[in-house]
Amino acid sequence: MKDDPEYRAKIMSALQRDLTSSFAPLKASLLITVGATEKDYRGDSWSGPNNDSEFFARSQDSFFKKTSGQKDRNKELLEEYLEKRAQAKRRQQELLDEKAVKAEQERSRLAKAWNSERQMAAASNAYDANVMTETAIDGII
Repeated sequence: MKDDPEYRAKIMSALQRDLTSSFAPLKASLLITVGATEKDYRGDSWSGPNNDSEFFARSQDSFFKKTSGQKDRNKELLEEYLEKRAQAKRRQQELLDEKAVKAEQERSRLAKAWNSERQMAAASNAYDANVMTETAIDGII
């Protein structure tokens, strides 16, 4: 709203009016609240020995405190989101690692089985060769 010239002119006029024509005593506190719309504009003044405590009591619901609280909440939500995202990423990495370990185990098992089959084939070939040699030798003698 601060970029809207009409809104700015009305708020500046109200501020000038309220700051130049105060009916409050000299030792008074003044709290002017400027919000997003003209309806949110408000001016409060008071006097007394506890000016500071009155100021803080009246400014608790100010526009700036509300926006500051919202920023804090947004920051908390962002941190929660980032933490959940990091957890999901860790879980995904764990699953990928587990899958890789299983694939390596399967590859190792297949390699052992293949080596075993090769050894069995080699032993069978050697046995067959030995039998053939003995048969040939028996036939010659």
